[in-house]
Amino acid sequence: MRDPDLDAAYDIEASVPDLPAIQARYAAASAALTGLDDAMLDLAYGPDLRHRLDILAPPGGARAAILYFHGGYWKGGAKEGRRFPGPVWNERGVAWVPVEYRLAPAATVDDIVDDARRAVAWFHAHAAEYGCDPSAIHVAGNSAGGHLAGMLAAEGWQAERGLPANVVVSAAPVSGLFDLAPLRRTFANEWLRLDAAGARRNSPVLLPPRRGLPVAVAWGGEEPAAFRGQSEAYAETCRQAGAEVTAIECAGADHFSIMADWADPASPLFRALERNIDSAAAARRP
Repeated sequence: MRDPDLDAAYDIEASVPDLPAIQARYAAASAALTGLDDAMLDLAYGPDLRHRLDILAPPGGARAAILYFHGGYWKGGAKEGRRFPGPVWNERGVAWVPVEYRLAPAATVDDIVDDARRAVAWFHAHAAEYGCDPSAIHVAGNSAGGHLAGMLAAEGWQAERGLPANVVVSAAPVSGLFDLAPLRRTFANEWLRLDAAGARRNSPVLLPPRRGLPVAVAWGGEEPAAFRGQSEAYAETCRQAGAEVTAIECAGADHFSIMADWADPASPLFRALERNIDSAAAARRP
């Protein structure tokens, strides 16, 4: 049964009046990129038309890769508008890999999580072909993409894909939804169609990462309380599991403006992810 209070708490688009302008800026910055190699765009990691990803890598090869999952409440969004952080990461020898996935309601949340895992498995198998290191995969995402980053950080799914348990070297879930149970009582369940078991199965707050995994959890200081609380609860789950947690409240940022921090080397979010990449690289050196 719908709960009007939860509807209001999770109506994230209503909390940001200038959302269209913010999204237009990201799209324009992504479209303005030059020098992209067409062979590195729209690579198929599965059979569906939305099983596509881009690999924006530095010309000399990448020492690490960030697989980035866009938001959109699991029912919208596209990778094309999230290419804009690529150049600043490439300058640091890191590939930026925006990933597209199937959307609700045609796809279930289980399907979407499966897509994220499929993308990681494909990239692990093919990274070297594109100048990337398969042992240096970092996952990140905003909102619904933050949820997917949390699901990828969880233990237990890797063996089913023939992947090493440490295939994900670090995770950076931003403004994510980590406990899906409240969403069953909101407008969002019109497209998510979650039952109680499905919500439990797909809630990162119940699926902790492995001990020692670096996890940077971030949220905007101007986000609604329900969204801030989701990130805080997930950060605590990670701490209890023994992960290396960096929790960041980005002052002045809302649920959508925080995405600009992925391309801002001065932002606490960017610096936290860069530190995790550098630390992982140093640990691999002989």
